[in-house]
Amino acid sequence: MQKKLLIVSIFAPSDFNQQWYSLQKRFIHKNTKMPYEFKVALNGCDRSTFEETDILFANNDNIGHSRVLRQTLDYFRSVSRDAYLILDSDCFPVWDGWHDVLFEQMRAFNKIIAAPVRVENLDLFPHPSAFFVLGHGVRNPKINFDVAQIVNLLGGAVADVGGGMQNIIGQLVMPMLRTNVLNVHPVAAAVYHHLFYHHGAGSRGFDFRILKKYEYYRHWHSSDDKEAQGGRLLDSLLSDPDKFIDRLMNIGSTQNLGSGKI
Repeated sequence: MQKKLLIVSIFAPSDFNQQWYSLQKRFIHKNTKMPYEFKVALNGCDRSTFEETDILFANNDNIGHSRVLRQTLDYFRSVSRDAYLILDSDCFPVWDGWHDVLFEQMRAFNKIIAAPVRVENLDLFPHPSAFFVLGHGVRNPKINFDVAQIVNLLGGAVADVGGGMQNIIGQLVMPMLRTNVLNVHPVAAAVYHHLFYHHGAGSRGFDFRILKKYEYYRHWHSSDDKEAQGGRLLDSLLSDPDKFIDRLMNIGSTQNLGSGKI
């Protein structure tokens, strides 16, 4: 009997929701080989942008990322699937059969969760941009999307969604680290474990804590005119998504996307 996967992508109000929705559906369809359902959780969005059959639930107002993540987790726990995936609206799989890689490695490392750990942003907690959890682990009470006060790699106090799971890194979580061969930005346009692309700030202002608060990359990356930088980066992605992501992953041909041929 084939495994079944439930994917839920979370959308907040944005002028770019149509583009992200289309990109997600295309890349999920292209790279997901196991039976799956794709749904969206709308957090104060215009539902006319989305196909009605794709809408899992729609909050009239933006109730915050943490609360809509809890809603999604509650739904996961009410149904039975072999695996579940939560995505940010600007995140999608870029490796053909990505789930098989995760199933194999999570079994080998005895983990129930796989998620990006954004050390490039000085973070040490599993980020909910691509949060994959096995069916038998979805009810684990340590899965917690509350906003928690934590300490980052510089020892600074940070409050972030999912920060309460920092203490389960290495215990329950297989971290997916940034694997860009080409970095066009120190935080945005990220490829994680060569499995997922996460644009970063895809539906909000082009701001990142490590640049704004710490100026950590100041000696080599200018954060001046950040909105123009964000616009150029988004234009580059949308003009030819396959080519753009191929370059980040050092894949020579769009025909090889996800094939493992470098």
